[in-house]
This record gives sequence, C-alpha cells and structure tokens, in this order.
Amino acid sequence: MGLPWVRIDSNLYTSDKILLLHTKREGHRAALVYLYSITYSGGHGTDGFIAEHVVPTIQGTFKTTQLLTESGLWKPIEGGWMIHNYDQRQELSTTTKIKREIKSGAGKKSQCIQRHGADCGCWNIST
Repeated sequence: MGLPWVRIDSNLYTSDKILLLHTKREGHRAALVYLYSITYSGGHGTDGFIAEHVVPTIQGTFKTTQLLTESGLWKPIEGGWMIHNYDQRQELSTTTKIKREIKSGAGKKSQCIQRHGADCGCWNIST
C-alpha cells in the first residue's frame, strides 16, 4: 500500500541534474516525468521502481527515459528503472506497513480496554 504523500526537496529546481535536464530538448518534460515518477512510486508503494508499462501513464516517452537515465535520476534495471536515492529520501513500503500495523494494534488495544476492561487482552490475539 502506498503513501498519501512523498517528500520533494523545495530546492529541487536548482539541483544540478534538473538544471542540466533543462538545457536539453524535452528536458523540461523529463523533469516533470521525474516528479511524476516519485509521486507514482510513493502512491503505489513501488519503492522507487518504475516499470516500463508505467512510463506512458506518468507522461514519459522513450526520450524522457533516456534523459532521466543519462542525468542519473533513473537507473535502468530489469523491467524498468529505479529512481536514484529513492530509498534515502522516501519512506519505503515496509516502513509504511509496520507503522500501519502498529497504529492498528494500538487502536485494537484501545477498543478492547474500552469495551472489556484493562485486564482483557483480547486485542493481542491474532485473527
């Protein structure tokens, strides 16, 4: 399950890689595809992986994939690309899952205590 948000550096537009993209034909489009790829990955929980079949969905073309790869923003891997440093800048899906499980467990515990009393513990039984 994905995130409802992703982190975007407020100075992204001055990054060397983005500035270099803007000097290239279709570079402005590649920069937008890069942003879309981050939001797509965050929303779909792909941990930075962009599958080949997703590229048109995020407005990418063969040229934009080339530009993103050449600039070092994407790294080609089998079946698609990985967003460079995604795992260092975004919350990974395993972390999101753990957080949601902890939150769910806390909610179950609270409901148990509220309904059955502090000594019940039925919230702790896996179903």
